[in-house]
Amino acid sequence: MMTPLKTFVLAILSIALAATAQAGDFLTDFEAGKKKAAEENKPLLVKFTGSDWCPPCIKLDQEVFSQKSFKSAVEKDFVVVVLDYPRKKKLPAAQTKANKEVAKKYGLRSYPTVMLMDSEGKVFKSMSGYSAPPKADNGKSVSVETYLKTLKSALKARKFQ
Repeated sequence: MMTPLKTFVLAILSIALAATAQAGDFLTDFEAGKKKAAEENKPLLVKFTGSDWCPPCIKLDQEVFSQKSFKSAVEKDFVVVVLDYPRKKKLPAAQTKANKEVAKKYGLRSYPTVMLMDSEGKVFKSMSGYSAPPKADNGKSVSVETYLKTLKSALKARKFQ
């Protein structure tokens, strides 16, 4: 039998774990991303990736998108949607179909491609490929910092359009 204290502690842990699991997780549904972007009055950052076969995609994820510093910074300015086109792992059929439709709509030609869009899906910046910038003097990767600067520049340029 559970005591009230055990029940309380388990409830707190469950809430904490749920919050942790959701923090920094990017959306995988384009339409849900557009809706959230409209609600939050933010642009979209949509990453098209081949997560299990595309070397530049894997490198972009490892060096930028999976980093906590990137996740916390990018979500201040964008709603992030990651659309995956894997070859080995299986996605749910509905998600595979939806992702293919988005790729077709935007004429996707290469992976990785990152598109910055308004909440209605109008593209204002598109970037294809990825090559990491050189290491900093301390030997650490400057990929996150460099990528965030590129995104900020695109946002500033958009304001003048």
